[in-house]
Amino acid sequence: MNINRIKVFLLLALGLINICTKAQNLMRNVQPTEINIKDAIQQRLVELEIRGAYGFDRTEEIIDMDGVHYGKCMSITLQSGVDSMLFLRLDCGTQLIPDDSAVQTMIVTKTAVFPLQPNYPLVTRFYAMCGQIHDAPPTMVTKFTIGELADTGLVKLAKYLDANYIQNVIGQHAVWAYTDQADITELQSYGAESLSLARTKDILDAVGLETRLNAKAPAKPVIVEDSGLITLNRFYVFAGAGLILVLLTTTIVLIYRSRKKVDQVA
Repeated sequence: MNINRIKVFLLLALGLINICTKAQNLMRNVQPTEINIKDAIQQRLVELEIRGAYGFDRTEEIIDMDGVHYGKCMSITLQSGVDSMLFLRLDCGTQLIPDDSAVQTMIVTKTAVFPLQPNYPLVTRFYAMCGQIHDAPPTMVTKFTIGELADTGLVKLAKYLDANYIQNVIGQHAVWAYTDQADITELQSYGAESLSLARTKDILDAVGLETRLNAKAPAKPVIVEDSGLITLNRFYVFAGAGLILVLLTTTIVLIYRSRKKVDQVA
């Protein structure tokens, strides 16, 4: 009797383990549902605050990695308003609008998905680039709100930078070349040099955006060397020939009349 009970217990235990294993495998295969972060805000599922990631102390900046204008230069603080897990998506190409008009509008250059647990805040950074070369870079003092997607060309450029992991000064210069039509002189004041400018032009060419930086030079006019021969316009050639013909005809008529008069006198 005890043996039978043990067998039943073991069978139940094995069955429970099997069920748990299948459930875990099923959970692994289920993709978490993502919701656009703007939709989550409108539905009051989340509260957030976006600021620049840097203060006025530039000692944190690492050249070409986490720049002030580019890289992980934006910070976000999220707080869930629901009792379930949220996965919030911030799309590449989204504009971030500063509350200070002297600060640049930022462009998200890498799609980010933020896993937000219920009743648990999340503070992290994400990738963006500045969209107005002559305005100030973002700092921790400035708050930003999430705007609409940028225009088609800028979204295309941002997605290219995302797909090719170009989160550096070369990509930033490509953005400014498009948004501000920045030329070589302007970009050089922000660290550009001949090699980086060549790579920036390659990016713009790859996405089919023509700017002052990568505009094709107009074709040079063809200069025909003077061969020393005199070329005449057809109009003048025919007009001259006609005039000669008229003069020749007139001369012949006059000569004929003169001879006729002489014969009559004789």
